[in-house]
Amino acid sequence: MYKVEWDKKSGGVLLVTSSENEIIPPRPVFYEELDLLGFNKYWDYPQSQEPLLWNIGRRYFYKGELVAEVRGGNIYEEPKIKLTENGKNLKLEPINLELLIENNKEALKTIENEAIDFINEVYNKYKDKVDYFIVSYSGGKDSQVVLDLVSRTIPPDEFMVIFTDTTMEIPPTYEIFEKTKEYYSKIYPTLKFFIVRNEQHSYDLWKIFGPPSRIIRWCCSVYKTSPQVRFLRRLNPEKQNLKILVFDGVRAEESTRRSGYSRVAEEVKHLTQINAEVIRDWNLTETFIYIYSRSLPLNKGYRYGLNRVGCSICPFGSSWSEYIIRSIFPDIANVYIDIIGNHLTSLGLHDEEERKKYIISGNWKKRAGGDGVENNIRVEFIKENKNFKIIMFNPRENILEWLKVFKIINIRKNQNTYIGELKFNDFITDIKLYLSDNYTEIIVENDDVNIINTIKKIAYKTAYCIHCGACEAECKTGALKVLPNVKINTNLCKNCLNCVNFVSNGCLLAKSLDSSERSSNKMGEAQGFGRYLTFGMRSEWLKSFFANPEEWFTRNTLGNRQYPAMINWLIDSELLIHQRKEKIISPLTNILKKHSIFISTLSWQIIWINLFYNSPVVRWYLNKIPWYTSHTSKSLTKLVMKDFEISFKTAYGGIISLLNTFESSPLGNTLKIGYIEKNGRLRIVKKMGTDDIHPIAILYSLYRYAIFKKRYKFTVSELYKDTNKDGSPYLLFGISREALENNLRWLNNKYRDLIHVDIIADLDNISLSEEIKDYVALLNDIMGREN
Repeated sequence: MYKVEWDKKSGGVLLVTSSENEIIPPRPVFYEELDLLGFNKYWDYPQSQEPLLWNIGRRYFYKGELVAEVRGGNIYEEPKIKLTENGKNLKLEPINLELLIENNKEALKTIENEAIDFINEVYNKYKDKVDYFIVSYSGGKDSQVVLDLVSRTIPPDEFMVIFTDTTMEIPPTYEIFEKTKEYYSKIYPTLKFFIVRNEQHSYDLWKIFGPPSRIIRWCCSVYKTSPQVRFLRRLNPEKQNLKILVFDGVRAEESTRRSGYSRVAEEVKHLTQINAEVIRDWNLTETFIYIYSRSLPLNKGYRYGLNRVGCSICPFGSSWSEYIIRSIFPDIANVYIDIIGNHLTSLGLHDEEERKKYIISGNWKKRAGGDGVENNIRVEFIKENKNFKIIMFNPRENILEWLKVFKIINIRKNQNTYIGELKFNDFITDIKLYLSDNYTEIIVENDDVNIINTIKKIAYKTAYCIHCGACEAECKTGALKVLPNVKINTNLCKNCLNCVNFVSNGCLLAKSLDSSERSSNKMGEAQGFGRYLTFGMRSEWLKSFFANPEEWFTRNTLGNRQYPAMINWLIDSELLIHQRKEKIISPLTNILKKHSIFISTLSWQIIWINLFYNSPVVRWYLNKIPWYTSHTSKSLTKLVMKDFEISFKTAYGGIISLLNTFESSPLGNTLKIGYIEKNGRLRIVKKMGTDDIHPIAILYSLYRYAIFKKRYKFTVSELYKDTNKDGSPYLLFGISREALENNLRWLNNKYRDLIHVDIIADLDNISLSEEIKDYVALLNDIMGREN
């Protein structure tokens, strides 16, 4: 709320409304941090409880003067100290906390009163609407401040304090919880404190899910939300539509994405939950001064130099925090480092030094797929005319239980075969199942995209469920229980499908293992997601470009914002080459123009293949959105923001640009990669796909796939695996296996020097020419033969 400037007289800081000498809000530094870093070799200082100086980034300030910097340092290596002239031979004195508090008492009073008024307003608004008020306690400074503010506002028997133990906490966090509990029990004897945790330890699920990453954030749902909701349901098992309000310590300063949240957010994080962000606009320094002013317990992790206290090893942790935690708590950190190392070994990184370099670089935090994670489960989808077949190998749960999320009209059993009808909204669809110990087959006699998509998600849930509880937390009525096995109470189930639709694959583990972005070759990066602003790649714009590419740059009629967007589309389509500050007409443009296919559907198929490898929004859409599903721009934007730390504006702009491309090109209305239907002003995009793909486009896509994978032999089955998201024809166009095999046979007969296929009996092998390294030259060769 306030700006911060140095108070050189006291050695502290001042909170001010305006300042010409404003600084970034600093954190206090204690002797434990100085000892850890080795400052005791250079400075003389007492082992005081009060802080000694201040830190901004990796710079240390004493009485407003820069005295030292630390550089480098990571999970394996110590940072290096560099003293300034002012920092040589220093004798430090503790910061005068009494004076610090006195000098800032008016500012503190203002932010305290605002927070207390906010809490009181929220409490009065929701006290008759929610079942529980909760302070979410993490052991960090922010939750400590929120707990104190709430306890000063709401009667102690009107809320509870819940500490969700992720089992990845550092020891001081457990210590501070007990200390805080003892502190408040003396003041408010009726205030209840609880610890909740998942039934499965984190290091077990790290091995099953794979290490969490910035892209695959399975850990928060499994270890924070799910245990809390389960606990509250156990407190009141008869309660159906559970509703809780959580006072949390989220601050906008610490998260760009969170800064866009409403201060009171209903059902943003979870359907059962309302979040109230008490100190959202406070800065770092304000939280520490408040803690001192109220003499509140402080997690010792901050005394060692941690900026934030949370899980010991976290994909969002900095190299700084990793160095501190591994230095102070090596036994805890090494457990998770070993799991990461074993995961890298399974990926083929056998050299220990190379694994260390990989971990130091933070590349493990970019994991985006299931490679390297042991998995013997397979789910296959096969489209057969108007029927849809799903085959599951080694499923963990019984599909019959999960199908209860539909309204089951009738199910008849004949040995291992089940035949019946399901009701979905107003539709009744026939279904046939075959169940054995390690094999389940489902045939759905319906081609409605919404029904198919829902049953696909149910198949994923059936196959992959490990009872993590993430979906159970989304059930409003308490109908779903996942321990010890999945059980759905049909008397309570409202068939809302929240437990199915909360994540793209329907199951958090399936998403973790199936997520397809790659950290190399730009795969999985959100950078450039909104580079097209909101403008799509229109057919008329592309036609104008091909009419005279060399003069298009000066003679096009595009607006000031449309032009750079179109330039980016052309670059990502590989029709332009961006070298330094020049835009060069690419060989692909000349090939398409030369062979007079620049206005054909084939050209759009070639462009779409290239966009997959270069455009973040196209790649995300193909990797994340299943075939035969329908979405609105808002629902797609929400999914994007779950995957990437980007603003709503960027995510929404990227999605709108894609939808506009579909609406104004054959990609939508002809190829049905994103078929647009309108309901008034609402646009619904249906990802349907088509079998009508040009054989040349298929061959082009196979060579791009082979060059990317660095191998020229694979199988048709590989191209249809759920985990394969590297540019297969099915991923790109939704082409059925039967249609693809027919095209492959045609290509085999037409271009024997380029492709050889064996599709007979149990064989489905594809072999390409390893001499081909340039897919553009390949296209030129093929088009020359055709003409």
